Amino acid sequence: MIFFIAVAVLLASAAAVLVTLLRGSIEHPANLSELLDCLQPVNIASFRHLASNADDRYLRQKLSTLEYFKLRSLRLKTIHAYYISAFRNCSILLSYGELLSRSQHRLFAEFGQELSSSAMELRLALLRAIAGVCLCYLAPVGVPLWREITDNYSLLGSRLSRFSESNFPDLQPAIIDQFWL
Repeated sequence: MIFFIAVAVLLASAAAVLVTLLRGSIEHPANLSELLDCLQPVNIASFRHLASNADDRYLRQKLSTLEYFKLRSLRLKTIHAYYISAFRNCSILLSYGELLSRSQHRLFAEFGQELSSSAMELRLALLRAIAGVCLCYLAPVGVPLWREITDNYSLLGSRLSRFSESNFPDLQPAIIDQFWL
């Protein structure tokens, strides 16, 4: 009986997490300006610093065990928040990419397919990384996939920046601000 209750609680928790993660895909921006309004800024440089294994080793050496574990917990919560924001942004970018891929303009359609593909790849990596952060709470392991996530997120922002540079140059500064390029 207890086993079934535990399974039911786990399934309900998993469903709640899935709904929360997929919530960003509800937004469908119609143009680049709306896309920029929907995105949450993610500072990749700060995230890299936060997830760095070298910083974690330094803190472990310099702090008492209790202080280190308190700080590690805060860092993991912040990393989780970064991942959730990036995941939400990927959902919105995927939606925008699908919209562009249906465009009559060949270059827009090609970019839309490229954007959708990149956003989906990053989204899948983020799902693995979010699960990995949960593992970090239980075991003293490094933050998983943070280099892959930051590199892919920066690449996605660079692609969007190049697209706006050639098609919507007045919006390029906003994209650079959004992706901290």
